[in-house]
Amino acid sequence: MNNKDKNNLPKDHFLYKIFNPDSITVFGANNNLLTTMGSMQLRNIIAGGFKGRIYPVHPRLSEVQGYKAYKSVLDLPETPDLAFLILPPMVIPEVMRECGEKGIKRLIITSGGFREIGEDGVELSQKVTQIADTYDMRFVGPNCLGIYNGWYDPEVQDTYINTMWIYEIPERGNISIASQSGTIACHIFWHCQDWGVKVGKSLSIGNELNIDILDYLEYFRRDPQTQVIGLYLEEIKRGREFIELAKRITPEKPIVAIYAGGTEAAERSIKSHTGAMGGNQKIYDAAFKETRIISTTSIKDFLYYLRTLSFAQENKLFMKGEKIGIITDSGGSGSMMTKTTEQLGLKVPRFSEKLQSTIREKIPYTASALNPIDVTFDTNFINLFKTFPKILMESGEVDAIIVYGVFDFDDVLKTMEESGMEIDDEMRQIGDMIERAVFKPMKRLMKKYSLPVFYVGPMPYRFEWYQKFISHEIPVFDMWDAPTKCLKILYDYSQFRGTFK
Repeated sequence: MNNKDKNNLPKDHFLYKIFNPDSITVFGANNNLLTTMGSMQLRNIIAGGFKGRIYPVHPRLSEVQGYKAYKSVLDLPETPDLAFLILPPMVIPEVMRECGEKGIKRLIITSGGFREIGEDGVELSQKVTQIADTYDMRFVGPNCLGIYNGWYDPEVQDTYINTMWIYEIPERGNISIASQSGTIACHIFWHCQDWGVKVGKSLSIGNELNIDILDYLEYFRRDPQTQVIGLYLEEIKRGREFIELAKRITPEKPIVAIYAGGTEAAERSIKSHTGAMGGNQKIYDAAFKETRIISTTSIKDFLYYLRTLSFAQENKLFMKGEKIGIITDSGGSGSMMTKTTEQLGLKVPRFSEKLQSTIREKIPYTASALNPIDVTFDTNFINLFKTFPKILMESGEVDAIIVYGVFDFDDVLKTMEESGMEIDDEMRQIGDMIERAVFKPMKRLMKKYSLPVFYVGPMPYRFEWYQKFISHEIPVFDMWDAPTKCLKILYDYSQFRGTFK
């Protein structure tokens, strides 16, 4: 993010100080991280390199996790930007009143036990709402885990603010998530880290008693750090306004959404979770279609679609048509990718005779140059990873490319060595040579021809070579059905955005 973007942050929006507090008071933390949820949440705030002032409030302790503790919020030496409440629900009104008397205007209320528990919870919700109105407060929740902001200090790469219970954090990027489930807001972070899904902000928004999904969307719309938006929804309270706002956002910033309701058992689960009343699946499907929100019920697809669109936005790499070139060192995977590509409405065109002739010069006589290019386990990985994609790019006959055949070279050499084979220096240098010859050149070629190339192989992301692809921001997949679905999403959004030839 450049300085111009930083200056354009929506600092006048009431959510800004929730994302970027200079001072915070925490209720419900002590010195035992294993028995108290709030203690781990405070520890995660500290772990992120929070550079502001932290004021724990505790009725008995004089010190909490190295910070001076206060008996009451009224005793604090200043009025904090943010109050974080992780307390039994029945004491929330009293604590909120004291926060109001102190002049605190922004809160996160983690506590559950509101409308989701029935009549008593509804009455408690009304009390909390009245107090917030009296003191002109805005708060996230209740029944939430709060916020993660990886852009808390844009100048320092590893600085963030994380009020979640989960300690893992993703690499920061241009994706922002708002979720009515705390699980979706932060439990995905482990997978984000492994798969290269770069999340800049993630919100567990809970019951939306005071701040609802439209407020978060409006902030993301104005936020230059946000270029792709992910939503997990159990209800939409202001349906018509949601549609109008989403229609303004999606031409510039794609939205991927999971709607969790729509079935009898799902509705029952949602009501006990946040107290929300969901709606008919067909209504949501119609709203998503009208707004061009990309909908899925798969959390894996959710993360893959966010990553694909994040890559496209970051690199200005959108598709210009529907023609897909497939390069593979495995006939079966090539056939499956070809079928799913066509089933999704994209095309795998037969290459021209001129292009086939160029390809045949570099493949074994048993291989195919038709499309897919099936090199039948040719071990020239430079050809597979760069030479053939470059030829296809220069031909103008395709609009995107899938390359199957990513293996972990270091793991292969390790296995060979453990079996008793002697590995010489030349063999050890193969991986380094491929790394130098492929990653940066392919990134430049993709930008030059404005043509995305997706790589895929049979190994899990935990292997080092997959992480090398991710660290160089080259799209890589661990299963061969995923890249075709992601290209379809990118194709549809590119068509909507108007990037076609």
